[in-house]
Amino acid sequence: MKRYIEHLLEDLEGIRRNAPGNLASFFNVSDKQELDLYHVEDFSGVRLAELIGIEQVFFPNEDYLSDEEASKVVDELVTVYKSHGLNPLFEQCVSDRIKYGHLRHGLNQQVFPVYKQMVDIEMCDYLPEYCPLYELCSQLHNHPVCCEIKRRA
Repeated sequence: MKRYIEHLLEDLEGIRRNAPGNLASFFNVSDKQELDLYHVEDFSGVRLAELIGIEQVFFPNEDYLSDEEASKVVDELVTVYKSHGLNPLFEQCVSDRIKYGHLRHGLNQQVFPVYKQMVDIEMCDYLPEYCPLYELCSQLHNHPVCCEIKRRA
């Protein structure tokens, strides 16, 4: 495994361990107080990279990773997402390399966390012509329809 990937995995583990404190400072509320940002009209979401504290630029392109490295980074990154109250959902046909691309791209997307709740994030459920991740998805390049549509057909 490349040393850079080992450092990235160590950083992700540290981010995961610090998630409770990070979320508490983000919501800035006491444990007794409940806050639901879905009902705050001013809240326009937060970039995921800002929420978890690591920018997309620190994640190499998926072509740089071996299959084993992609799998390990995906496992740790999904754990980081979940430790911040976000549950990334993928179709079963999506490989770890494609998951990595979606998770990496997702760092620049707005998310709407809810205090002390898990929020599902649909990572791959697009018609090909509307998919914002088309360039990253090798499933779309190899087939005229994405894996989800192919499975339903």
